[in-house]
Amino acid sequence: MVITIELENFTVKKVLIDQRSLVDILYWTTYQEHQLPVTTMVPYDEPIYGFLGKKVSMRGYIDLHAVFRKWHQTKTIPVRFLVVEAPASYNVLLGRPSLNTLGAVVSPPNLAMKFPSSSSYIITIHGDQRLAHKCYIASLRPREPTLTTHNIERQPGSDLTLSGEDLDLRIRCNSHIEPVEDTKVLELSPGRILKLGVGLQRDDHDVIIPTLQDNIDLFAWSVADLLGVDPQVAVHKLSIHKEARYVSQKKRELGEEWRLVVKVGAKKLLDARFIAKAHYTTWLANVVLIKKASDKWQMCLDYTDLNKACPKDAYPLLSIDRLVDGATGNKVLSFLDTYSGYNQIPMTPSNMIKTTLITKDANYFYRVMPLGLKNTGTTYQRLMDKVFSHLMGKCVEVYVDGMVVKSPNHL
Repeated sequence: MVITIELENFTVKKVLIDQRSLVDILYWTTYQEHQLPVTTMVPYDEPIYGFLGKKVSMRGYIDLHAVFRKWHQTKTIPVRFLVVEAPASYNVLLGRPSLNTLGAVVSPPNLAMKFPSSSSYIITIHGDQRLAHKCYIASLRPREPTLTTHNIERQPGSDLTLSGEDLDLRIRCNSHIEPVEDTKVLELSPGRILKLGVGLQRDDHDVIIPTLQDNIDLFAWSVADLLGVDPQVAVHKLSIHKEARYVSQKKRELGEEWRLVVKVGAKKLLDARFIAKAHYTTWLANVVLIKKASDKWQMCLDYTDLNKACPKDAYPLLSIDRLVDGATGNKVLSFLDTYSGYNQIPMTPSNMIKTTLITKDANYFYRVMPLGLKNTGTTYQRLMDKVFSHLMGKCVEVYVDGMVVKSPNHL
């Protein structure tokens, strides 16, 4: 079973759940990608042995906080990782110590793992079959020879480079993802470009292009094009428990690279008028940086304390099975992804100051609904149900911010 977790400010994929392992392992290449200083690692000289009885080279051990996330529900536990220098198709191996701390029950046949959250909710995390298959394929590849000179292994700190989001050095550098088909550029107007698959049928091609050109004003080409949602239509309210106490998180120091990322991200949010400077704050949340698949950083917020103080919104979400059944049998399906969808819903004015985030330069609060807050998914679903109430089930299927336009006939 392969899942994704968060370690410190990083999203780490290819995490193997192994109930046979007596230790939790962090591989040396993953450690380097985290840019963790060697001084934070405690030397550990005792050898460990793999399941085949082969001795494994050790670097030491380090204590980190692992975050297990399913939508807005999270659980954070401390994990003592043994840092291992060995070729592997995984980035992290979670064994019995962390699973016991998590209180997890693993069901390999169902590729699922369940554990209680800090608020007594049961969180279910499913294994990623695509990543598991990728790890399996990588394990079949011939291993790259260890770079040595007179039987002396390359020393730490040398110019070892990592490429790609998965931190897998065993895949050769010429291995990359190929598109399903070639694309061609369609310029609707100067600076406004779309890409169409070259395999698009001629009849569909003749219908799609005029439709796109006639409706060019419906696309958001930048944040400046977002008009937002009228507060009378939808707003996000926190509904904090009356007995809850304000929590101001202690500021976490970020490295120079991450500080610049946060500074640039905050400026973009300011220019888009998504945030504003905060004064006399009550709640304070730290910034968490997550590396996306595009190798770029995404700025998120640690709203753990604020979310604990908010009750769960029991607004019912639609059944995925029913949505899939509703889309089955149609000849044309158009998948839509909203642009900064959550950020188009305003926060209730009295709750804005409670969303304050910490940066080195200033504190800011969100004027619009940010990612990471509790019940944001249900707020967005309410909006979609209101906007598409006359179309849902007929020609549109919506689940939170994912939309499918369906047609039983060709265009």
